[in-house]
Order: sequence, then C-alpha cells, then structure tokens
Amino acid sequence: MTDLYSIGLSGIRSYQRALATVSTNIGNAENPNYVRRDLRLSELNATGAVNPYFTYQMNFSGVEVDGVARATDPFLEANVRLTGASLYGAETRARWMANLETTLADTEHGVGARLTTLFAMGEELAGAPYSDILRNQFLNDMESAVTAINRTANDLNNLSGQLIRAAEQEVAAFNEALNNLAKTNLGLRIAADGSPQQAVLLDQRDTALAVLSERMDVKISFADKGVANISFDGQVLVDIGQVNPLSVNVGANDSIGYSANSINLTAPSRGSLAALVSSAATVIDRRSELDNLATQFAADINGWQAAGETDGAAAGPPLLDATGGAAALVMLTHDAADLALATPAGAPNGNILNFSALRGASGVEQAWTNIIGAQAIITASAQSEKAAATTQYQAAREARDNLSSVDLDKEAADLLRFQEAYNAAARVIQVARETMQAILAIF
Repeated sequence: MTDLYSIGLSGIRSYQRALATVSTNIGNAENPNYVRRDLRLSELNATGAVNPYFTYQMNFSGVEVDGVARATDPFLEANVRLTGASLYGAETRARWMANLETTLADTEHGVGARLTTLFAMGEELAGAPYSDILRNQFLNDMESAVTAINRTANDLNNLSGQLIRAAEQEVAAFNEALNNLAKTNLGLRIAADGSPQQAVLLDQRDTALAVLSERMDVKISFADKGVANISFDGQVLVDIGQVNPLSVNVGANDSIGYSANSINLTAPSRGSLAALVSSAATVIDRRSELDNLATQFAADINGWQAAGETDGAAAGPPLLDATGGAAALVMLTHDAADLALATPAGAPNGNILNFSALRGASGVEQAWTNIIGAQAIITASAQSEKAAATTQYQAAREARDNLSSVDLDKEAADLLRFQEAYNAAARVIQVARETMQAILAIF
C-alpha cells in the first residue's frame, strides 16, 4: 500500500508543477521576450536487496521532476539576432536618410527653386536693364537664394546634432543592456540547472543579447551555465560581472565614433550604431557639397559682376561672400546701383545677357541637382535594404517562434491532459486508502 501512496503523491506533486508550467506559458503568451517552458518528467524507481542472497526486487516509486526546459535552439536564436541587427540598422539608416532628404527641402522654397527664379529674373531684367523694379526684384531673388542656402546649411547642421544625440541615446541603451547582462550572468552562476529561476534568467539574458546585437555586431561567447560574455574589436565589454561601457566620440566635423576603456573602436558593421556612423558621414558629405555650392555661387556671381560695369561706369563690386561656407553666405550689398548690368564701353544690358551662361552644365543649378540626385539614390537604396532586411528577419523570427513561442491551442490541450493526470494520481491515493480500510475492516 505504501507504494501506491508514494506513487500517487509523486504524481500529484509532479502534475501540480506541470499545471503551473502550462499556466505560466499561457500567462506569457503575448510576452515577446518569453520562451515557452516544458517540464521534464522521468520515472522514479528504486531497487534494493531484500535477503542475504542478494535477490533484487524492483519497486515502482512513481514520477519525478527533472527540471524546466526552455524550448529554444541556439542556431535559431543566433540567426534572429543577426537578422535583427541588420533590420534595426537598416531601419535606422532609412529613417535618417529620409530625414536628410527632407532637410534638403527641394521644394518651391528650396535652393533649387530659388536659383531657378533668380536666373529667370536675370533673363527678364536683360529686357529692361533700367527698370528699378526689376533690379530690386533681381536682388531680392538673389537674397532669397542666399537665405535658402543658409537655411538648408543650418538645417543640415541641426541634423548632425540630432544624429549625435541619437547615438548617445543608443549607447545609453546599449550600456544599460550591458549592466543588465552582467547582473544576469551573476544570477546564472548560482541558479540550479533546470530550475524556474534559471529559465527566467536565460530569458533575461536573451533579451539583453537582442538589445546589444541590434545596436552593433558584438562578439558573444557562452560559458558554463549559460553565462554570456561580450566583446567588440578586441575590447571586453562584459566578463564575469565586469562592465566596460561604450562612449560616443564626436569629431570636429560632427563625425561619430565609439570607444571603450578609452580606446577608439573601429566602426561597427551592423546595427543602429553602425547606421548612425554612416548616416552622420552622409550628412557631412551633403554639408561639404553645400559649402562648395555656396562657394561656387559666390564666385560665379562675383565673377559675373567683375566682368561688367555699373551705370556709373564703375567696375561691378562683389555681391556675395561665402568665406564661412553655406551657413555664412551673405550678400554684401542691396543697392540696385551696384549691379553691373552693362559691359565696358558696350550695351547697357551686355553683362546681364551673359548672366544666363552661369546656368551651364558646371553651374550651381546643376551642382544642386547633383546633390539632390545623389541623396535620392542613397535614400532609395536604404529603403530597399530595409525591405530586404525585414523579409529576412521575419523568416528568421518565424522559424524561431515555431519552436519557442506559446501556442495557446497546445497549452489548452496540455492543461486538460495534466489536469486529468493530476486527478488520476489523486484517485490512486484514494484507491490505496480504500484498500487499506478494507483490509483493516477484515480484522
């Protein structure tokens, strides 16, 4: 009878744990960082000698719990981290490239439209060079073009600042994940194998690894008991509870870099931190190109002025100064009398007739078109990369989720199955009790 009691009791205890495990799965069905749990059960048996002649007897002792297992596969998890890093980086790159394209503002109030308006007014002024209204409008249109260049340059500078702040925020999230991983590693070292505590800690470890991998292509090495150590470019970031956080390095031209242990790191190749480095470099390129455009614009206008003469037969004075780049481009005069519309000893509109020649293939209009065209190609490429990365990540996530995610239909079936097993184990104890009472009743 004692065998029946012990068997029934072991069944009740085991299936109680099984029901709790299924209930935990159901409760975390919508938790994206949760990995489904399975309770490992094994037969509990004992053998022993019952006489001096070493005759052995098999005693059945019921069932025991071996531990809690997570439904996970290291290869699938690594693939999700890899594709997730590509996707997060592609999303970050696409977002900032779209912001850069918007900042260039190639609209009716943008640089291109203002330059077109200026050259159109130059052609109109060539037909009436003595018109004060047209002369003032010409200067106003030039001022509008200068203002558009100034505004675009300032917006690009602000975008560089936003990228730096974004990098600082991403590094802060990265460092927080490093700290969380270090604490989790300490917990894993003392957690019992197969315990619910270990399963929870492993979930927390995988969550931290996902955050780290999404930001840069760190090297992950696993030690005993599931402990994860992190390094990058030869620098240890997490090891035996020790954390060496990242820092953001900002260059004189607003370039972005990273360091650890006061050592500059090579730029990461994947993740949001890599995307921010490349995005900052692209913005720097656009700023440099706009500065060159402003310099060319000032040189073209001032060269055109120097080739003509004013109504007072004086040489045309410079109209623009681009010494400080696009952001500092400024008009030097707003006096219509300073316009050198005539050619020396020539027609009163001889020089303004040459103004349209500045629109050639090497002119500022074409330079602006080249800037916009180059950025449009980069933005479209970033969007295409994002779409491809999304497809790859979804496939990897689906393969992982087929193994690791909670299926409510399956959990509901297991709930009923373990409930029936629990009731059956209780029935074993009841049968043992009734049998014992029947035996005692004989006496």
